[in-house]
Formats: sequence, structure tokens, C-alpha cells
Amino acid sequence: MTVSVADIDRWDSGDLREVFHATRSRAEAAAEASNGMARLPAFQTWGGDAADAAKDAIGKTRRDLDEHGNEALAVARAADRAADQIEDVKSRLANLRERAHQLGMELNPFSNSFVPAAGSTMDPADVALAEAELQPQLTALLAEAAAIDDELAAAINMATGKTPIPTEGPPVGPEGLTPTQVTSDANEARLESERSRVQGDVDRMQRQLDEWARQAYMGNPDVVSKDQMAELSAKLSEQKKYLGDLDSVHEALGKADETYLTVFDPRTGTGKPVLAAVAVGNPDTAKNVSVTVPGVGSTTKESLPSMVSEANALRAETLRQLHLEGLPESAATIAWMGYDPPPNPINTMSPADAIATMNDGQAVPGAHSLSNYLEQLHQNNPDGHLTLFGHSYGSLTSSLALQELNAQGLHPVDDVVFYGSPGLELSNPSQLGIPDGHAFVMRGETDPIAGIVAELAPAHGWGINPYDGSFPQLSADVGVDPGGVLRDGVQSHADYPRLGSGDQLRMSGYNLAAVLAGIPDNQVIMPKTVPLPLPHIVPGGQVPLPTAGPGR
Repeated sequence: MTVSVADIDRWDSGDLREVFHATRSRAEAAAEASNGMARLPAFQTWGGDAADAAKDAIGKTRRDLDEHGNEALAVARAADRAADQIEDVKSRLANLRERAHQLGMELNPFSNSFVPAAGSTMDPADVALAEAELQPQLTALLAEAAAIDDELAAAINMATGKTPIPTEGPPVGPEGLTPTQVTSDANEARLESERSRVQGDVDRMQRQLDEWARQAYMGNPDVVSKDQMAELSAKLSEQKKYLGDLDSVHEALGKADETYLTVFDPRTGTGKPVLAAVAVGNPDTAKNVSVTVPGVGSTTKESLPSMVSEANALRAETLRQLHLEGLPESAATIAWMGYDPPPNPINTMSPADAIATMNDGQAVPGAHSLSNYLEQLHQNNPDGHLTLFGHSYGSLTSSLALQELNAQGLHPVDDVVFYGSPGLELSNPSQLGIPDGHAFVMRGETDPIAGIVAELAPAHGWGINPYDGSFPQLSADVGVDPGGVLRDGVQSHADYPRLGSGDQLRMSGYNLAAVLAGIPDNQVIMPKTVPLPLPHIVPGGQVPLPTAGPGR
């Protein structure tokens, strides 16, 4: 449906707020009635066939009430989101009108166009420049308003019973929206608003640059200087880069059926990459929750969509293992791109980037953000089993986060796996504050970071080599898992979370799921080897061959 400026002017978010409060009250009343039926004194003393029949009937009524309450909450959520979006659009429209006024223009709400203000003496060139700036922003805003209008119609139709409550999408429980759902709704609204704004800026600057280039080609070099063109071109390039980050977050949210934008920091105007975290499944209600921290070279634009796909695959394997064990199938997996890992020096060929990978300058602030995030997850879901996965430089960031929490007497994490790790900056696993047997390492046989760089950890202040036997080591090798499935091994530093042959997780991914599920018997542990003793000279000058140490 086409939406005009006049339509937006007539919108009233207060009407939607009334729908929200009314449906929320109805949901609360349904929940109260359902709970009240369960507490009826008669059910404690009444017996016989009639009582059983009555209980069955009451049980059905309770289920109907619960379903009605959940439907009412779904309507409330749709109305609440539409109200927020309406307020945002009306605010941005007011800002656009103010900008038009500054340029000597005014907005015609019926033609959806900008015209010179009454009494204006603007020449055609000034009018064209003003239109080039204003009209793309209005076009983008009207497109967004049309989408909101569709959502608004859907909310109203659900509220009046014209359309059924959708069964797909993020579920709403009887207690209402969880903290993650509230945060995600706000973050997603902000993301889409920012995408729309930046797309308008990109379109406007591109048109301006194209027009300047056309003028120069037509023999009008005095229209604009080379410096002005270079400045606008640089701004356009920066905005396109920023838009690419925003688009990647949007893309990542579509990589699984139920996703939540738990972190969104656009860092507008800083030139720094967007920070974001996406959960697959609701971490507030899941019994098993994981957070994956990426390593060197990872960015929101290049990494987040694939990380969410990997999180989705990890969750599916976790649910499979829980199902086979007859345990509640409940898990949420989080792709956390909430810090700035160093760039990959192999790609940038930068000595400074190579040095950055060998110090903790970017791991320390990342660890502080991560520790706060982990503690918030625990507060939202205190009974959940929380697992932390750190890959490559992300393992250092994860280790420092756990050490920071441990120093404060906080222990939100139950299990941790460091894989492809170059070092953890600790001298003893106890510094993590994780119980014995719940902190693991994992490395691929041909992974140069875990196999070579980790050996150098003590030389540059990163403590012990993580693979010296201080931690139990999960297998990342090709082999058969405890369920009889043949799984690929890790061949490269990036393979650990990736699918192998047959579109199934490698042994590394299987083990991550086993730890996340909290099923120790499913974990494939590498034998613990004892270093061979050095040969020594015995009487007679013979050198006995060393014997292998015990295995586990």
C-alpha cells in the first residue's frame, strides 16, 4: 500500500498504545483465571469419576485460557512495535521538515514532494540542490512507512480476529516479553531506522557526485573543485562501508528461524565497524546457552552472517544430542561480534597488524565488554547452563573475561572451550574460576596457530601453552562419535565450527555441542599423554629406549 505524508501526519501512536495495554490486560486476566482454576480448593478433596471428568474439562479450559493469553500477548507485542515505529517515523519526518525549512523549502504532504517556501526567491539551481538532498530521504522514509502500515494492519486484524495469530516467529511466553525480546525489538527498530537513513544519504551523495561528474564532462569544470569532489567521494565511500555493516546485521538476523539482536552498537560517525550479537533461540528461557567469540580478522560485515549460520547448526546438533538422551530440548546459541579483533596480517600485509595479534591490546577491552555480557545473560537466566566458546584470538579475549569475572567473585559461566588458541594469558587454569573438568581446549592436527603459535605463548607474556596438558583436550580429528557417526576432522584454522561432508558438523562441532548440552559421556576426549623421559646412561654404556606414559 502507498503511504503519503498526509497519512503519516494522521497516525497516532497513542491509539496503538491503547491496543497494547488492552491486550496485555486481557493476557494477564487469562493467566490469572487459569492459575486460579488450578488452585480451587475442591480439587484437593473432591474424588471419583465425576471429579476426574471435571478436572479434565477444567484442564482443557486452562489450556484454552493459556492459548488465549499467549495470543493476546502476541497482539500486544505487534501493537507495541508498530507504536514505536510510528513515533520514530514521525520524529524523522519532523526533522526532515526542519531541514527543508533551513534550505528555504517546504513539504507538500499530498504530493509527497518539496517545493520552494512561500515568498522564496530561490533560483532553479538552488531548488535542484535542495531537492537532491531532501527527496531521497523522504522516499526512503515513505517506503519504511508503507512497511509499518502493513504491520499496523496485521496487528489490528489480529486484534479484531480477522486474521489468525501467527504460529511462526519468536514465541511470547505467559510472563510476557523477556528482557532479550524487549532489547532485540528496540535494537532491530534502531537498525532498520539507521539503514533507511544511511541508504538515503548514500543515494543523495551518489546523485550529487554523478551530477558533478556530468557537469565536468559537459565542459563546466568550475561547477565544483577537485577537492570538493574528492571530499564527497571519501564521505560516500565511508557511508557505503557503514551501510555494508548494517546490511550484514540485517542479513545475519535472517540466517535462522528465531533470532534476537541482543547487541547493536552502530558507533555512528566513528568510522569503526558496527558491533552486534545475534542469538539463535531465546537465551532468557533456554536451559543451555552458548556464546561464541571470534578471532583475528573477524568483522561484523564479513563474519556475522556466517557466524549465525554456524550458531544455527550448533544449536541443531545440541538439540539432537539432548533428544537422544531424553533430556529437554532447549538451547540458544549466540554469535558475539561485540569487540574489535585485530585484522588478519596475512590479508593486510601490515607489520602493525601482525604485532597486534601478539599482544592483548584489543583483547582487554573486548574482555571487559564480554564479561558484562556474560553476567547479564546469567542474570536474565540464572538457572541456565552457560557455555563460552573462544576461537583463536577470541580464546584470549574469553580467558581474560573469565579472569576478570573470577577476580570479582562472579562465576556466570559453567563450561568453556578454547579452540585454535594462540595462548590464554594465564599460568594456572584455576584463574578462570571454572570447576575442574569444565574448561577444555581443542586443536586441529594441522592448525598452525594452535600447533605452532601456542608454543610461543610463554615467550611473549601469554602464560602457559594451552596444549601442555593443563586442560582436558577435546578431539578435533576425523573419527566416529559415540553415536556411531563418522565425522570429518579440522583441516584449517577456520574449520572448527564449519560443516563437513554430508552437511554435518565436524568432530570439533560435535564436541562443542556435547559441552553445550552438558552431556559429558558424549564428549570425545583426546588421550592425555605424558612427555617421554629423556634417555640416560646406565652402567655398561647402553641407552635404554624410553617407554610411553599412561594414557586416558
